[in-house]
Amino acid sequence: MSGGQIVGLVFAILLLLPGGCFLFFGVGLSLDKQMLALGNVLLIIAAILLGGSGLLFWDVFRRRKPKNPPS
Repeated sequence: MSGGQIVGLVFAILLLLPGGCFLFFGVGLSLDKQMLALGNVLLIIAAILLGGSGLLFWDVFRRRKPKNPPS
């Protein structure tokens, strides 16, 4: 793995914790009628964080074409 892939993996793992917390509290608050608007905002933030984490995981683990293919 290259240095950029390791950094991407570390940031992807770090984004999972806040994304999961926003998702947990967003679902919990969405079930309450008075806090529905706040729950929806938290769910949007969770989707952004978890989507960014998924994008970083995809970038780290995708197969790349070799720069100099063997002859």
